[in-house]
Amino acid sequence: MAGLAPSDVRTKSEERARARPKGPEIDRVWDRTVTAEDGHEVPVRIYCPASAQGVVVAMHGGGWIAGSIDTFDDVSRHIANDSGQAVVNVGYRLAPENPFPAGLNDVLAVLRWVARHGADEGIPGEKLMLLGDSAGANLAAAAALTFRDAAEPNILLQVLVYPGLDARMESETHELYQEGYILSSNDVAHTFRTYGVGQTAEADDWRVSPLRADDVTGVAPALLISAECDPLRGDSVAYAQKLLEAGVPATHVTYSGVTHLFFGMRASLEASKMAQLQAAAAIRDAVRNPSQE
Repeated sequence: MAGLAPSDVRTKSEERARARPKGPEIDRVWDRTVTAEDGHEVPVRIYCPASAQGVVVAMHGGGWIAGSIDTFDDVSRHIANDSGQAVVNVGYRLAPENPFPAGLNDVLAVLRWVARHGADEGIPGEKLMLLGDSAGANLAAAAALTFRDAAEPNILLQVLVYPGLDARMESETHELYQEGYILSSNDVAHTFRTYGVGQTAEADDWRVSPLRADDVTGVAPALLISAECDPLRGDSVAYAQKLLEAGVPATHVTYSGVTHLFFGMRASLEASKMAQLQAAAAIRDAVRNPSQE
């Protein structure tokens, strides 16, 4: 990733997505836009099973550089099908054209819209959860902290799949899996810089480094899913510990022998199917047994 132009990274991301089988059919699927505070129209794709009682706002990966609604379409379909809950797949703005905080602001705008207007759209927005993949998991974690402080809307669960949570990159796994495992530490540093760290945000700003938040008390319960052979695994370990020490329910599961990107490889990798089913089960349980008041 670090050696490619953003356009090339995006092309490869879209090519990988097109090569994967389409996910299951869902009762209702439709596209629309949500207006952010700066007037930008954020594209979303909504998947709504007939029996949905809650809604998951989902953010794709791609290092804030690549990814789209289409690259996360198959995963969104599987999560909606396996959990029975609605999914809102967010096409947030990408860097370097739109550095931090543009992407995060888009996610926050969609979350507010779902909470306030979801019922008008025919989705159950009163039970709201987050799912993020890689850079999307960073956005999910930052959004959960933002709305913890704002106290509205209430987030029942955050599912963070191999999140990058610390722009300072001080985890030992950055050295252990520095290169040779799909995602290199150099790639991670490149994505944080491209996102705007050092320009529009500092590395210790919790909005780009949720692990650096002074206090995570009261944030939404979390399921963290990581890959063993991934420089970002240490972020999940540290954040799970931070949440637990603050009294926040948190579960961290590492899938052995796999690398970054494994979560989206359901058609060819059993671990991917297991991880997606685990995420869907946590979402389903959060709707049935909400742990937050």
